[in-house]
Amino acid sequence: MPMLSLFVSLTLAGPTGLTATINDPQSHGTLGDPLLSLDEAIRLANGTLTIAQLSAAEQAQLSGPTGDVREIVIDASITPTITLQAPLTPIVGPNNHTEHVEITGIAGANAPVLQGGNHPYVLALRRHLVHVEGLHILGGQVAIDAQMGPMGHHFHMAKVHECEIEGQSVAGVLVHGFGTEESMLMLEHVHFEGMPVGIRLDDQTSGTGTAMVECEFVHMHDVQLGNDVLGHGSGQMTMLNWFRSDFHGGDTLARLRRNPTATGDFMFRFVHCEADCHMDVLDAQGNGAGLTMVHHHHSNFTAAPGHKAFWAYPRTALFDIHGSEMHFDGDVSIAGNTFSPRMWQQNSHYANGTVTFDVDGALPNLLWNRYTNCTLVVPSTARSPVTVRSSELFATSVQAQSLFAPVALRGCYRNGGSLSGQASEQLPAPARFLGTTDTGPVEMPIGGIARLGADLPFGIGGYWVFAFSYPRPVTTAEPVRFYGDPATGILLPGMVVFQSNTQVPLPNSPGLVGLEFYVQSVTVPLLGQSYAPAYHLPRGGLLRFTW
Repeated sequence: MPMLSLFVSLTLAGPTGLTATINDPQSHGTLGDPLLSLDEAIRLANGTLTIAQLSAAEQAQLSGPTGDVREIVIDASITPTITLQAPLTPIVGPNNHTEHVEITGIAGANAPVLQGGNHPYVLALRRHLVHVEGLHILGGQVAIDAQMGPMGHHFHMAKVHECEIEGQSVAGVLVHGFGTEESMLMLEHVHFEGMPVGIRLDDQTSGTGTAMVECEFVHMHDVQLGNDVLGHGSGQMTMLNWFRSDFHGGDTLARLRRNPTATGDFMFRFVHCEADCHMDVLDAQGNGAGLTMVHHHHSNFTAAPGHKAFWAYPRTALFDIHGSEMHFDGDVSIAGNTFSPRMWQQNSHYANGTVTFDVDGALPNLLWNRYTNCTLVVPSTARSPVTVRSSELFATSVQAQSLFAPVALRGCYRNGGSLSGQASEQLPAPARFLGTTDTGPVEMPIGGIARLGADLPFGIGGYWVFAFSYPRPVTTAEPVRFYGDPATGILLPGMVVFQSNTQVPLPNSPGLVGLEFYVQSVTVPLLGQSYAPAYHLPRGGLLRFTW
């Protein structure tokens, strides 16, 4: 399957068959009684139960054109809570690749609740064309168990949308694949609360098999481990993607553990994410048999004191690492073996930690970064020289401990800290040249006022640009990446210098609701400074219009 297709989720057409409205507060109920249960509706959708087997009262809960059940509705005004008597029948749906099944919750004061008790799982998705929306899944060992077979010539992902997942004893979501299965799940606007693991991705695929979770607008609170990846497969690709999501009140955002013999490729991708952790933020243990990609962009990773905001290891593993527009608070440690193809981090801020590069493969490509209260270390085991280009170091020491991997600060500004070992400076900058910006709020009511803050060094000017954001920005470009479409850019009049706070009144137009912009500053040197880049794009921010 082409790489780009993995980031596409086709919009599912509306159901064309019957709608089943659930009125039984028990998950399975009794076939032939006056109430239609959720499990009975799932079996109707699967084709293992026929309408003729229902009582007249149960049949009265079906509406729409003749055909099979394709939508299952749980209306909170009718069944505010459904209590599981046993795990629900896995959702398989019809035996074709064109029709889908929807389970939709309709909220009253609250979303309808599926009370899972201590059952192994609540909902089991066994088909790509399944859409679950508007439910509050409470308890159970696992809320959503997703495992699908090969999808053939069609690319669809099962989808969980606008759901609350709370209080599971094992994991909120379990996605697992074996052999040539293609288990893929998209989570959008899903809130996880109070559980040991938010998402567990268990990859034991081979050949053409793959396992994938894609998250957008996912919120995790009081989840001990946000994403737990068990990479034991040798399939074509395993991926876990996070976009526009956040993690708070838990220990670790994401952890990867790869079997030493797993040969399949794996990718973490984080873009526009916020993580504030009690321990390490990202813990990626690779191996030497398969490529481990850790792509991280435009996110804030904050670790607990003494812990790691970013951790890719061991040095015998094969890594492809690139990141940009990041803020790391805590330690950063990156290793990689001789065959590691890429290792770059650009236009990012490192604060309050030890930053370690123990790399044997690709030369670390470090450009336009800022280091504050850090120690930059290249240990004696490293073999790849490290060049820090056009960056700024504040109260940051550099320790180059390897004879084979010297550290060169080229065109950098340094204020405080020391250099030791095989560390040197080349063409040091006499003054700061990298500006920073701060925009907000992200959620902006129409008619509100956007705040655009800039902190620019002497001799640097900036222009503000509004542009429609890219849902999936291209993050592989160097040295700059665009998170908003330049073709739609609106340039605000006037230049800002030094410290500024620009208030921008926004139109009171309902047509803006639901639109998302990226607000970006472009800075240029005003005095012809040879040590400053010809232009620079400090990290901007998203702006979404709401009522």
